[in-house]
Amino acid sequence: MTTLTDAQLVQQGLEHAIHHTEKQVESLTKAQEHLPDASDLQLKGTLLKTYASQITGRHHFVDLPDYQHPGQDLTIKLDIKKSIMENAENYFHRYRKSKRGLVTIQENLASAATTLNQLQQQLTQFDPDNLQQVADLKQSLIAAGVLHTQTLHSSKLPEPAHPRRFYTHDHVLVEVGKNSHQNDQLTLSARKDYYWMHAGGEIPGSHVVIHSNHPSERTLQEAAVLTAYYSKGRQMRSVPVDVLTVGQMRKPKGAKAGLVTFSGPARNITVAPDSQLVNELRAKE
Repeated sequence: MTTLTDAQLVQQGLEHAIHHTEKQVESLTKAQEHLPDASDLQLKGTLLKTYASQITGRHHFVDLPDYQHPGQDLTIKLDIKKSIMENAENYFHRYRKSKRGLVTIQENLASAATTLNQLQQQLTQFDPDNLQQVADLKQSLIAAGVLHTQTLHSSKLPEPAHPRRFYTHDHVLVEVGKNSHQNDQLTLSARKDYYWMHAGGEIPGSHVVIHSNHPSERTLQEAAVLTAYYSKGRQMRSVPVDVLTVGQMRKPKGAKAGLVTFSGPARNITVAPDSQLVNELRAKE
């Protein structure tokens, strides 16, 4: 078995961090492209509210005069189960959510781009013979969670039988999946009234289950930090986290491991990943 020198570990760590951050930038860019057009959502809500008294009956679609393009109509999709005013409020809700999501994504994208530039400069300027530089970079990579204090062997270790376990300061168990298959098992086997979390904004990450049907706000915040930390957003300054109940989750037939859908409303909490809190909450094995 070959043991890597500190210089080799640092170089590999920098290369891994660069690859990871490039994936973050790519993921955030895609998320930004897939966000609904906030101005379009606002326009549809405004038109529905303006013409609400003139629309009778229940419809799947309605055509209304588009004041931004005189002489043209805009086709607006409706939820037939809701009134016109309820549909208008739904468009306004989606408009506000899209605006918040865009701000969060743009902030994280700027942060990731800055981090990527710094990492690339560090790799370019890296001198494996400069012992002080090697030591400083090693400590910074350990603090960032890129390198671990224990040496990892190349052979794959057996997968632990249970997800990562943490206890909040309110003594509530929080479990975090370690891979796609374990995410499925964790989500599909949990009590339906337990709370469930995942990184928002299309950021890949672990499924997180809070073993409580009435968690305190403190527990929700701490579980959200765990969710952000165990996602591709770990290096970001802030990460949006979706909060639902397990009962809202569904596994589509034939879907790949780790992919679930949900129904009903979802709360969003934005937090900063915090390795110190993660270590503080980690359950003693």
